[in-house]
Amino acid sequence: MSRVAIAAAVLAVAGCGSSSPSASRLRQQATVICQRAATQSNQIMAPALPSDTAAFLRRGAVVLAPELAALRMLKAPADAASSYSAALAAMSRQLNLLDGTVRDLDHRADPLSVIKTLQRRLAPAESAENAAWRTLDVPACASR
Repeated sequence: MSRVAIAAAVLAVAGCGSSSPSASRLRQQATVICQRAATQSNQIMAPALPSDTAAFLRRGAVVLAPELAALRMLKAPADAASSYSAALAAMSRQLNLLDGTVRDLDHRADPLSVIKTLQRRLAPAESAENAAWRTLDVPACASR
């Protein structure tokens, strides 16, 4: 085998386990954004009464919307673009579900049945989002 072929093989193997600087930067920036949102979310108290559910969900959306907007401003490297896009799409679905649920509650829907429906609808989006963040190795953005 020629020296060039050996050098190319060594470089290829060395690159397999590492991530590009832009992937590392994406992880770092996304982590900061998600940690900030988690801190804000942790301050939202669960509703004491079913009638407080809409306000509770609004506060969650107030945290999620800017988090999603900030994450959309980041540039994912080509090798992570698909997973990053999947994570953002899942977050967007969750925000849309929250907004729709708040509208239902504003129109006097039963809070208990609406929350059960929301939980059922959120589950696939949450799973997709968590899987994407795990693929991207950004645990701060998963399972919040």
